[in-house]
Amino acid sequence: MLSLLKESSKKSPYLSRFPAPKLSREFELKGMRIRFGKSYSLILEKRFWYLVGVVAILYFFAIETGNDWIYLIAAGGIAAIVLGVVLPMTQILDLDASCAIPPDAVAGDKLKVRVRLTRKIRNLRFSRLFPIKWVVVRTKLVGMREVESVLRPITVDTVINEAWVVAQSPPLTRGVYRLEELETYSCFPFGLAWWSRSFDSSSSANVDNPVVTVYAKTVGVEGNFLWRLRAAGSSALIFSATRSITAMPSSSVRSLREFVTGDSPRMIHWASSAKTGKLLVREFESEGLPGYDVLLDLLSPWASEQQFELAVSLANSLLNLGFRMGGAPELYIIPDPQAPVATVPSCLLDLPASPPGIARWAQLLARVEAVNTKDPNFDAPVPKFGADQKLALLTVRPFQETNPEITPLVEDTVELWVMSRAYREPSTEAEKAESYMGSRRVLPASAGFSERRGLTAPSPGRILATLERFEDITRV
Repeated sequence: MLSLLKESSKKSPYLSRFPAPKLSREFELKGMRIRFGKSYSLILEKRFWYLVGVVAILYFFAIETGNDWIYLIAAGGIAAIVLGVVLPMTQILDLDASCAIPPDAVAGDKLKVRVRLTRKIRNLRFSRLFPIKWVVVRTKLVGMREVESVLRPITVDTVINEAWVVAQSPPLTRGVYRLEELETYSCFPFGLAWWSRSFDSSSSANVDNPVVTVYAKTVGVEGNFLWRLRAAGSSALIFSATRSITAMPSSSVRSLREFVTGDSPRMIHWASSAKTGKLLVREFESEGLPGYDVLLDLLSPWASEQQFELAVSLANSLLNLGFRMGGAPELYIIPDPQAPVATVPSCLLDLPASPPGIARWAQLLARVEAVNTKDPNFDAPVPKFGADQKLALLTVRPFQETNPEITPLVEDTVELWVMSRAYREPSTEAEKAESYMGSRRVLPASAGFSERRGLTAPSPGRILATLERFEDITRV
């Protein structure tokens, strides 16, 4: 599966914005490799051929001189070569391996993989007399962008009947990791030739969970931005902050507003409706907290990988806040994951099938990465943000200062914006949205609202918060 995804990434119209991290290989054998079937291999390194050459020279020298001692030394070298190939093979044939991997983790966690080694020979007396010595266990756990394993190989000094070892990874970055190989190596006792055995990582008998999803970090959000959205109400900035995501309305009436589809007829204020000639409903205090959706643009000019990770963590925290408050926020991604496969980034091709909800959004955010288009004229598919004017559209964008007089913040700074739903849609869709909003006498959010001074270009929305580090998310 991993090889298919990497092959499809070559045909993808996108390139990763940031290079894959370079991991140092802790165990790499260089030499001639002879394969026996799909599972077994014999690796002959340079020192094996050096010994063969020395023994051959001694043997021919003994023939020419007739010296018995040189014959004896040559015979000992031949015996070492034969035993150096046969004994590691017997150890590998007698050993089975299986591993247990946690199904998920959070970015920054250290993953622990437990490997179980068992011998096929069940005779305990024989196992104690001839234990398996000095076996190397290699668990190759790789991510979508990496080629090398994030787990170091483990050396097991003795296996009598059964042994458990644990391979621990460094702090993992967000992403999806797959166990590509589970192998055992032995060159005991002379270290002349290596025998290896590869176990089928797709078999549940060998690996209980070959895929590990490392989710984005999340933290509790205070939700201060919700009160700023409520203060805006249904003004020209957001035409949305009137839908409640709380379950129980209070008895305190804050104001009256126009009737919208979904309101209960019991909330209609008939006296005011008769005076104005249109249906008005009572808006309670608890209805002031708005609902919202979240947008993440992978094609934005992200300055660094740390900045993009901060944006993903903020988006994940906002989604969790919305679900905790009783809402059901949507997550929109640019490029659209629902578009045809040929126009979807390779990192989103293995997304498991699941209904919209917090589980699917978490899987999406675990896979996303900042990308660029290979062709500058290529138009990435944009999701349909909908015409629901009762929900705010929040997006996390990289910090971009257009006024040179203002001192720029740190490179990893991101901004939380409330946007118009016509943002980045095709012109025809934007015109439809504007005409629809015009019929309701509501201006789009891109009408020029911004908290930053010195901006001359029309703003696509309004900045709600600026964050420089992960710890700032709690105060949003």
